[in-house]
Amino acid sequence: MRKMTHVGKTLAATALLLAVPAAAQSADALLACARIARDSDRLACFDAEVANGSVEARRISGLRAAESARIAAEEAAVTAAAGKARAEAEVKARREAFGGEAIGKQRVDPAEVQSVETTLTEELSNPSGLAVYVLGNGQIWRQVDTVNAPRSRPGDAVVLARAPLGGYRLTFTRTKRWISVRRMK
Repeated sequence: MRKMTHVGKTLAATALLLAVPAAAQSADALLACARIARDSDRLACFDAEVANGSVEARRISGLRAAESARIAAEEAAVTAAAGKARAEAEVKARREAFGGEAIGKQRVDPAEVQSVETTLTEELSNPSGLAVYVLGNGQIWRQVDTVNAPRSRPGDAVVLARAPLGGYRLTFTRTKRWISVRRMK
């Protein structure tokens, strides 16, 4: 074992004496962190104190911060996607409820949905000779006026819209003609 020289002993003692106040100062800083009530602020304080400890601690803190940022970005993306899905579901529900007051479904605020575009699946006739339309969105509408219904074919594009004086109109896009209708289902 090597003998420590006088200069080496002095340097070691100086390092020890410098380390004691630094350790006491570090302990005081950790106690100050422990007094913080808000969890996120307290954790940030502890993280900052640990990062001050060494180069390795700073490197680990940097890696942890990068991982935290990545996780936060993923959580924000999931939240945004969930919000978009909720908004799309609400729009779909409003469209499905369009004209529903005639069949006892909850009425949709007229300012929200003014028209619904869909396709004609089938055209039937009721016993009084009025047309009944089965639409691509699953709704069934019945003609309420006695005008001749325009010729239509399955797959034709149609637009259901609120009529200016109340009720609803079914417009056949191909012929640009419309009739007054009432929702049955």
